[in-house]
Amino acid sequence: MKRKFPVVLSIMLAAGLSTAPALQSNAAPHMHPYNGVEAEVNFGSSGVDIVTEADGRKVVSGIEKGDYFTVKTCDFSSGLASITITAKSEGMSVIEVRKGDASGESLGNIKLKSTDGEYQTFTANVKNLVGDNETITFVGSVGNVSIDSWSAAPLTDVETPEDPTQPENPDQPTQPENPDQPTQPEQPAASVDAYAGVEAENATQANAAVVLSADGVTYQAIRVNGYIVIKNVDLSNGISGILATARASKPKVSLDVYVDSLDSAPIAKINVTGASFKESGVKLTSDLTGTHDLYLVANGHTVDLDSFKVLPAHQTPEQPENPDQPENPDQPQQPENPDQPEQPENPDQPEQPENPDQPQQPENPSTTEGKDVTYTINSWGTGYLVNFKVTNNTGAAVDGWTVKIRKDQVNIDSSWCVNITEEGDYYVITPLSWNTHVENGQTIEFGLIGTGSIGDSIYVTVE
Repeated sequence: MKRKFPVVLSIMLAAGLSTAPALQSNAAPHMHPYNGVEAEVNFGSSGVDIVTEADGRKVVSGIEKGDYFTVKTCDFSSGLASITITAKSEGMSVIEVRKGDASGESLGNIKLKSTDGEYQTFTANVKNLVGDNETITFVGSVGNVSIDSWSAAPLTDVETPEDPTQPENPDQPTQPENPDQPTQPEQPAASVDAYAGVEAENATQANAAVVLSADGVTYQAIRVNGYIVIKNVDLSNGISGILATARASKPKVSLDVYVDSLDSAPIAKINVTGASFKESGVKLTSDLTGTHDLYLVANGHTVDLDSFKVLPAHQTPEQPENPDQPENPDQPQQPENPDQPEQPENPDQPEQPENPDQPQQPENPSTTEGKDVTYTINSWGTGYLVNFKVTNNTGAAVDGWTVKIRKDQVNIDSSWCVNITEEGDYYVITPLSWNTHVENGQTIEFGLIGTGSIGDSIYVTVE
C-alpha cells in the first residue's frame, strides 16, 4: 500500500456531476446500480486517487490491500444477485464487496487477472441484499486495481432463468415451432415513441452516465463526452425538431444528437443552460424516417438529462391522412353547383352577388364565438415552441377555420399541421386538407417553432 489517508469525495467534486440542488437539501442523490454507476461517484474513500485516463474516463485508481471507496443510497429493491466491475489490474487481484462500511459484512469477492493495461469486466455472485437505501463498500484485498464503473444484477435475473430452464424442457420443443418464431418479429411493437417523450433513465445503453434521483426528478447525469443510447426510436412521422428537458452547471454546454452511431456528424446540437431543469430545443430540416437508434452526447460539461421528445415533420400528417383525400366523393357533393345553377335562375343570379355575405357568414358571432383557441408556450431563451388547440364548440360540424397571430409577437421559423401566410400585421394560419373538417366538440392541434424571445402571452384570434 503506497498511502493511507482519508479522502472524502462528493458527487459534484469527484465526477463533475451537477447535483448541487440535491446536495443543498442535505440529501444524497439516489443511486440506481442496475443501470451502472461510475466508480468516482462515491461518498467516502481511503488510500485511492481519482485519475483521468488517456481516453478521458475518470477512474478510482490504486486500490491496494485495505484501500476502499463507499457508495451510499443504493437502490437494491429488486435484490442483489451479482456485481460486475469494469476495471484493470496489474496482476492477480481481489476486490471484496462489503455491506455498509469497510468493516461490514462481506457480500462476496471479485477476482481479477492481469489486463495488460486494458479495462475489462469481471463479475462475481454475491449475497442477496434487498433495500432501497443501502450502502456498500469496495475494499482492496489483493493486488493493485483501478475501477472505472460497476453495476448490479437484480436477484430476479438469476432466479427467473433457473426455473424455466428445467421445467421448460418439454416446452423447448414447442418453442422451436415456427409459429413462435414469427412472434419475435413483433418486436417492432416495442419501438420507442419519441413523439410522446422519452425518460432518460430508460436508456438502453449508457457510457460515462449514471442514473440519479433528486428533488423528485430521476435523470441521467451524463459526463462530458459520455452518452446514452435509446434504441428502436420510431421516427415514422419524420422529424422537424428535438426538445430536451435538461440542466447544466456550466455555460456553453450542449446535448449532441447522433443517429445510429457516433461515426457521423450529429444531426442536432441542443444548447443546455441553467442549473435547473428546463426545456430547450432545436429545429431540424431532415428527411429522416423509419426506426433508428439515437445517441445523446454531453458536450462541454456534464449534462443532467430528464427527458426528450421529437417533433414530427411538417408534411408527415398529410401522408397518413391521404386516405381522406380519396374522399373526393365528398367534394363532388359540395360542387352541387348544378343545383345552384338550377336555383339561380338568371334573374336571381344578380341576387347571388350577395354571396359575398356568405363567406362572411363564417364570421358570424355565433360561429366565431363557438370556436375556441388555446395555446402553451415553451421558451428556451433563443427560441420557443408554441402548441395550439382549436376546439369546435359551435354545436355543429364546421368546414374550415382560421387563426390569426400578430407578427410583432412571434417570429415563426417552422410549423406543422397548418398552412401559414401573411396578411398585414398578422400571420394567417389555415388548416391542411385533412384537418379542415372539425366535428362539434372536436379539437385540432398544431404548432410552431420560433426564433428569438417571446412573451408570456400572445394575441390570438380564431374564426
